Parts: sequence; C-alpha cells; structure tokens
Amino acid sequence: MIGNDNRFSIPFAVTVLGISHVVTQITVIREFINVFAGNEVVLGILFSLWMLLTGFGAWLGKFVRTFTLQMLLFRLSLFLVAFLPIVHIFLIRFLRDYLFIRGEMPGIGPLIIWATALLTPYCLITGILLTIACSIFPAYDSGKLSIGKVYFFDNIGDILGGLLFTFILVLYFNNITILYVPAFLCLLGLLLVKGSNAGSQYFKFLWGIGGMILLSIIILLPLEDISLQWLYPGQKIVDHLESPYGRVVVTRDHDQISFFENGEHLFSTPNVFANEELVHFALPQIPDVQSVLLISGGVSGILDEILKYDVRTVDYVELDPSVITAGMKHLNIHFPQAVHLRQQDGRNFIHNTKNKYTAVILDLPDPTSLQLNRFYTYEFFNEVKSILLPKGSICFGVKGAENYISHDQARFLSALHNTLKKIFDHVLIIPGERNIFIASDRPLSSDIATLIAARKIQTTYVNKYYLSGRVTAERLSFIKQHIIDDVPTNHDFRPTAFIYSIRIWLNMFQETFKIPLLMIFLFFATYFARIGMVNKALFTTGFTASSMEIMILFCFQISHGSMYTGIGFIIASFMLGLAAGSYMANRLLLVTKKTILEIEAYIILYILIFLVILIAGKSLRGILIFPVLAIVIGTLTGAEFPIASRLVYSSPWETAGSLYTADLLGGSLGAIVVSLFCVPTIGIFYTCLMLAVFKILIISGLVVTINR
Repeated sequence: MIGNDNRFSIPFAVTVLGISHVVTQITVIREFINVFAGNEVVLGILFSLWMLLTGFGAWLGKFVRTFTLQMLLFRLSLFLVAFLPIVHIFLIRFLRDYLFIRGEMPGIGPLIIWATALLTPYCLITGILLTIACSIFPAYDSGKLSIGKVYFFDNIGDILGGLLFTFILVLYFNNITILYVPAFLCLLGLLLVKGSNAGSQYFKFLWGIGGMILLSIIILLPLEDISLQWLYPGQKIVDHLESPYGRVVVTRDHDQISFFENGEHLFSTPNVFANEELVHFALPQIPDVQSVLLISGGVSGILDEILKYDVRTVDYVELDPSVITAGMKHLNIHFPQAVHLRQQDGRNFIHNTKNKYTAVILDLPDPTSLQLNRFYTYEFFNEVKSILLPKGSICFGVKGAENYISHDQARFLSALHNTLKKIFDHVLIIPGERNIFIASDRPLSSDIATLIAARKIQTTYVNKYYLSGRVTAERLSFIKQHIIDDVPTNHDFRPTAFIYSIRIWLNMFQETFKIPLLMIFLFFATYFARIGMVNKALFTTGFTASSMEIMILFCFQISHGSMYTGIGFIIASFMLGLAAGSYMANRLLLVTKKTILEIEAYIILYILIFLVILIAGKSLRGILIFPVLAIVIGTLTGAEFPIASRLVYSSPWETAGSLYTADLLGGSLGAIVVSLFCVPTIGIFYTCLMLAVFKILIISGLVVTINR
C-alpha cells in the first residue's frame, strides 16, 4: 500500500505516461514514414506492433506482485520512458543504411522485424507500467475501481499528448526536440513519486536529478543536424524544414540541388527533361492556352515551360509552405506576375474555386498512398472537369516501363485509364519511363513533334529527334493492348489504383508471408479461444475501435489532405472518448453482462452510422465530423473496460494485466488486418460491414452466456 503522499503523484505519473505514449507514438511513426517513404500499410503495421508489444508488457506486469518491486520498477520505468523515444529517432536514422543496402527500399518482412526490435523496449515498459500502476494506486480506492481510474488517468494523458502535439509541438519543433517535452514530464513525475524509505528516496533523486542533467546536455547538442546527415551520405544538407505536413530536406552535391519531402525524392535540378514531358505533351494539344492550374511541382522549373505558351494566368497550388520557402531560398525562385501562388490542399482548392482553366497539370508522385490516390479518383477527375473550360485537358504522369508491363502494372494503368474514360471523351497514354496521361473532350494527337513545331515552342529534349524514338506506333499500340476494360474505376473509398500500386510495391520484394501469417493466426486464435466471454467482448471491442480509428484517419486524409495535420487531434479525440466513457462507467452503481451487451449493440449502430456518413457524400464529411466520430467510438470503448474489470475482478495485477492484454491485442490485430488486408482488398465500405458482422457474433455469444 502507499500513503497519502502519493495520492497526487501516482495519478500524475500515469497521466505523464499517457502524454509520452501518444507523443512518442506519433513522432516515431512520422519518422518511420519519413525515412522509409512509407504509406498507410506501414502506418497500420506500426500501430499494430505498438499495441501488440504494449499488450504483452501489460501481461508481464501481472507477475510483479510485491509492493517493493512494483515501486522500484515504476520509478525506473519512468526514467527509461523519458529517454528511450529520443534513442528511437537516432536508431531509425543511424541504422537505415547499416541494416539495409543503401538506396534499397525495405520490404514488409524486414521492416516488421526491425520495427519490432526497435519498439519492444519502450512498449514493454509502458505496458508493464500500466499494470503496476493499477496495483500501487492509492489505498483510498477499492481494488475494483482503481483499475478503471488508472485507465481514466492514462486516457487524460493521451488526450493532453494529442492536443499538445497537434497545436504546439508539431508547429514549432522537429521530431527530436518534440520528445524533450515528454522526457521532462516523465522525469518530473519520477521526482514527485514518494519512496517507502530513505534509501529508495535517495535513489529516486539520483535518477531524477541525474536525468534532468542528462536531458539538459542533450538539449544543448545539435542532434537533429547530426542525425539527419546520416540519411543523406555523400550529400551536404543545406536546409531542412519541419511543418505539420512533414519534413522537407534540401541537399547539394556539387552543382546539383535535390529536394526531398517525407523521404520521397521530389526532384533534382536541373529538372528540364521531366518538366518538358509533362507540359509539352499536353499543352500543344490546346489552340489557345488561357489559364493553367498546376498542382504541386512549381519550384522544380515547370512554370518556365508552362509560360512558353503565353498563358495569361497560372494558379500554382502547393500544400506544404516549406517547399515554397526552400525553393525561394535555394533556387532563387521568383514567381512572375502571371503566376498566383495558392498555399493549400489542391483537392480542396479545386472544390472551392470559381475559376475556369484551359488545362490542369498534376505534378505529383504515383498514388502509392491514400493521400496521393485522392488525386487520381473518379470524384477528383469529375471535380477537375467542372473547372475546365470546354474541351480543356488534364495531364499527369505515373511510373512506367517502356518494354514490359506486368499484370498488376497493367491493371494499375487500366484503373486510371478507365476512370478518366468515364468522364472524358478522349484519353491518350504516351508510354515511357513515365507514362503520361492526357484526357480531354477534345480529340488528342500523339504527333507531339508536329504540334510543338506548329506553335514554335523552344524545347531542349522534347523535339522531333527525341520523339521519333519515344512516341512510336508500336509503343502506343503496346500500351493500348495492356488496357483491361473490366478493371474497376478508382474511387475515394474504393481505391483501385492504390490497391494495385500496393501490389506492385509488395511484388518488388518477392516475399512470402504464409508461414508467419499462419503463426500469427494460430497465436490469436489460441488466445481468443482460451479467454472468457467478457474478455472476448473486450478483445473484439479493441479490434473494432482500432480498426475504426485507422479508417477515420484514412477517411480524414482522403477528404481533407495530409493525415499529419490531423493525426494528433483525432487520436486526442479518441482518447477523450475513452476518458469520458471510463469516467461514466466508473460512476455506475450496478453493472452486469447485460451492460456490456448494450455497449456492443451501440457499437454496431455506430458502424452503420459511419457507413451512412460515407455514402451521403462530402456534405457530411466536414473537418469536424472525424474528431466527433473518434470521440464516439472512444466513448463506447472506454465505457467497456472498467465495466469488464468489475465483472471479472480477482486481484489488481491479475485483472488489469488480463484486460489490458485483451484490449491491446485486439487493437493490434485490428490495425494490421484492416490496413494490410481489408482496406487494400475490399475497401472501407465492406470493411465496416465485416466489423458489424463480427460484433453481431459476439453479441450472440454474450446472449448465450447470460441465458445459461
């Protein structure tokens, strides 16, 4: 038991742990995606590993049963949690080119192995801490209620962490300096926890004061500059900028300047060849180019090519202001009077603009993520057509291969072609290292050289000599033969092109996951079969809540742009729901299995409402609806945990360990199943229906148990 001195310090330490947990989770995920140019599949894997390892830590915590050992591990864990996240960032950057071949894109298997090894210490410690906290919580609470209250204080910390990250830390700090804040709070929590004797007090102050001194030294060192340089060997980093949308890095190698954003290579100067292809294949098709909308890429030099057509107006839209800042600083970019810079999301700009354009040019990477896929969907192309002047054109490029097209590559190209064909009368694909798509209601010509010559446009590479080998009848026929008419069109919430781009990505590694997947299935199946019905309900609620949180993040990204602008706020909203639900459940005087049955029914109703919102269209998908959806599912999830703890209570450590394990293991399975399998194969709609059926089965099991 602990005395009154710890009535404040233990809840404060648990709250601090929640702050550290959320800030570290978001920061480490951002760093992984920055370093490995990851997508939503990587995001889901990291979420899954995080919950799996934390759940295993919570299970281990139930074996720590002596009060002295519990207090010792509690204080030691706070010290380690303060510094491990900073070590994580260093290891991600330092080991990138030591574990993997330089320039190699790691496959799913190696990435999972490395991420597991990296995250294990922090996640195990935080999981153990949660279970221990339930055992050493102040004696004025009954054992049954203490578990629910620890869960509540942990959720309060998660809320504060999400809000702190979203509205302060991400705006002013980089990924390393962000972590100094939770580190300081953890050390402060360590200093506040009272020891049971003079010896433990002495060691506590030794760790606490020593940790504060170590943190002060770390803050004074230029760790960001040192560790970033490891990622760009052989190049000099001349600038790096952080924004809510990610990290922009500018490097110099002799006379070449390269731009990188979130780990993706944007362009290197000079970039004349790529710019000429994207502009001069499309604009010569239009007799009078009056106005052009350019989505991204404006600092690479493409504006100079567009302005060769005596364009009256060019609206250049760029989401991340850091790209503009770096371009103006290092490339001496100056925008002519005809160019109007719009610093906002391109999709939202098109939805709201009243302007009309002769041409829309997308200078974007391939749809290898849902964030990028939203610029290649039926919904987007339909909005583009609404702002085009009669017989205007849209143009974009995706990676290609001149002499070989695989099955998945053919279906990927077909998804884009068939989507454009639903909206425009004519679609032309010019094959090459980049397949250039041009779509219009105006007839399109593949005789680009004649069109350019007639306009007397001066080009360096795209001319009759180059085009005579690039745009031939054989190559045009070759790519046309690989277009499959029955490939479904690409939609926001049925992302066909994204699915095939993921398959192309996975096929690059020739990895087989049959044995690991079978082992994972057997583990979860065995665990699920061995636990009681209440724990089964909690497991499936964790599965559903994690799945819905992932899909809310995906839908936010599809509807409103970069996930990074909202990930912290949505996670904080989810945690707010958890706290509200646990608080209300803790105040219930009487709970039975029928109480859980009611919550399960509400979860099914929630899933159906979520589906209605998606089907209803953009009018119901405002920016605030997603935090509200996160709060609601969080409330339902948070209410079930303390109710379950009161129904199956045996001892603080045993009950807390088993329930946290069920909740987190369910969440882990949900994150990886939804992100790696369900959304990429059946889409968001059918994934929601699957979750509803899953919960109906659990309700049936609860009904059978109650009626026995």
